[in-house]
Amino acid sequence: MSIQAKLTLRPDQVIGDVHDHLYGANLEHLGQSVYGALWAEMLRDRKFAGADIMYQGLSEGLQHQNPAFGVVVPWEPINPDYHDVLFVHDNTTFYTGKQSQRITVRNAGEVARGVKQAGLYLQGGQSYNVRLVIQGEGQAVLVQLGDTSWTIPAAPETWTTFTQTLTPSTTEPTGALSISVKGEGSLWLGCASVMPEDNLKGFRADVIAAMKEWQPTFLRWPGGNFVSAYPWEAGICDRDKRPSYLDPAWNQWEPNDVGTDEFIDLCRLIETEPILTINMGDGSAEEAAAWVEYCNGDASTPYGKKRAENGYPEPFGVKTWFVGNEQFGNWQVGHVDAETYARKYLAFARAMRAVDPDLQLIGVGVPNDLYGHWNELVLKTAAEEMDELSVHYYSIRTEKWDEVPPPEQLYGPKIASAHEVKLMLDETLGLIAQHSDPPVPLAFDEWNTYVGAKAPSFIEDYNVADALYTGALMNACIARCDHIKMAAIFNLINVMGSYLVTPLYTWQQHPSRGNYWFSTFENPDPPAVIKAPTTLVLELLTHHRGPKGIICEVNSPTYSSAAQGNLPAFEDVPVIDAAATYDPETKSVYLSVVNRDVDNVATLELEGLNHAGATIYTVKGDNPTALNTPENPQAVAIETSSWAGGDTLELLPHSFNMIVFETQ
Repeated sequence: MSIQAKLTLRPDQVIGDVHDHLYGANLEHLGQSVYGALWAEMLRDRKFAGADIMYQGLSEGLQHQNPAFGVVVPWEPINPDYHDVLFVHDNTTFYTGKQSQRITVRNAGEVARGVKQAGLYLQGGQSYNVRLVIQGEGQAVLVQLGDTSWTIPAAPETWTTFTQTLTPSTTEPTGALSISVKGEGSLWLGCASVMPEDNLKGFRADVIAAMKEWQPTFLRWPGGNFVSAYPWEAGICDRDKRPSYLDPAWNQWEPNDVGTDEFIDLCRLIETEPILTINMGDGSAEEAAAWVEYCNGDASTPYGKKRAENGYPEPFGVKTWFVGNEQFGNWQVGHVDAETYARKYLAFARAMRAVDPDLQLIGVGVPNDLYGHWNELVLKTAAEEMDELSVHYYSIRTEKWDEVPPPEQLYGPKIASAHEVKLMLDETLGLIAQHSDPPVPLAFDEWNTYVGAKAPSFIEDYNVADALYTGALMNACIARCDHIKMAAIFNLINVMGSYLVTPLYTWQQHPSRGNYWFSTFENPDPPAVIKAPTTLVLELLTHHRGPKGIICEVNSPTYSSAAQGNLPAFEDVPVIDAAATYDPETKSVYLSVVNRDVDNVATLELEGLNHAGATIYTVKGDNPTALNTPENPQAVAIETSSWAGGDTLELLPHSFNMIVFETQ
């Protein structure tokens, strides 16, 4: 059986300019998105800022002191003995933040005492840069990484940084770094670091290579909820001196190693535009203006001078900024009502533009008319000084259910859920037009399906159905490019990620302080980067596009879809979904088509183009639940074919297709 549909393309009827910002991504600090994946640092809690485990069992008792008392997790003691060695999370003598790890040997012997961190995937023949900041009392310090070692002859009496490159000879999927002493006296550990030597400015080389294959047009950073308690200025000094802190948004330790400078380095490595989000949670307009000056001021300004002193003499030139994130939500640090947000927006925007008048500023909005008429009230006060209004929307939402429906039950609603997104966008755009003149453009800067991702890892198993959702959602943005100027998938890596990056952490809540998550070790999977099927769709859309959105009329049969999660049932979902862009210079037409039918080929009748054929790029898998995994990273892939032309074109079932025409 074949599905029959008709597409009429009209290159002479332009909808509007297709902005580069339609093809972006988010990068937020939570889970294993930045640390332990994109950032090459292999150690957790490398600045010894966390809490120790006080007792064994569920509660305190005279016989229940934990042998690891005094050692901050996830570090572990080496040869603990209550009489011979004292482990202390030292809050009097420290190098960074408010704490160091102290090892005091009270009775010396032949047994080494110290701390170690296990669960490091060490590759034989791979060189690792090891860095320690220590202070001691003249003892020799033995450092071991897998089957290789290094001795510091005498620990100095003042904080001193030591570096060494170590190359284990054998692969150890659950290897360890250990730091130990035998002689009596105290040794303080201020910082430790283990990074593969082939890192690129601190980032994993394999992850950078994979991201460059997509090359999203921008990255939005550092959040997301995280930004509403982010002290940006604490993240621009020497990385070893930046204090770690417990992030209130996600209840995880923030190492503070990736700050503004590192983010700019990342964007330069993958050749994408940096976009920043301002802390409007516990931050001030003055702090926001200072951040703008740090990024965009020349070296004669106070904060431009700081940037130059940090090794970046030329301004970063960050021109697009989000003024706050989801301030409407009661989960957000700094949650406020709409009218208060609008007044704060104006105060922040004016302070920021006083530093750089050329900024593009994006305010916080909501889908439709939700949350106390938020959009209406915000636009009434602030529309004239707002370049775009932000909207976030996640489809389906079964992530809080105790049992998530199986993929076979979810693929139908996933494929259909972009239809709901399209309706939401139209309603939101209509509301914006009612309350701003001219209408403020829309920034659809957080979107994705949200099915089974749970704290703290938030891993989703994205499959072919998610790829079709992505294609149809992006088609909706392209078809509304006269009003939608930005779109960004959430999130880039691991956390609802476009890329699955291994090894993955094992997480647990602190047994003595259950209010935060920490990672105990890495699962013994080798380092790898796996693309989600959604990423393949975004790669095609980003690389094959014209600067103009054009009319693409779709005459398609429809089908009914069942309700699931927060998604209602629909009776009229088009089987074929399409949008098109055009390049007037090359006369190329880029047609993106989704065949939602799970089982049947789609036969398309094309009208409106004078062409001699096309190149077709197809994202496909064996079935709509197929996904890429570490064991089978190419289960869903891009296939390329040629079409010589003719009256009809056939597309595979459950597929996304980018069709590139050279028109005559």
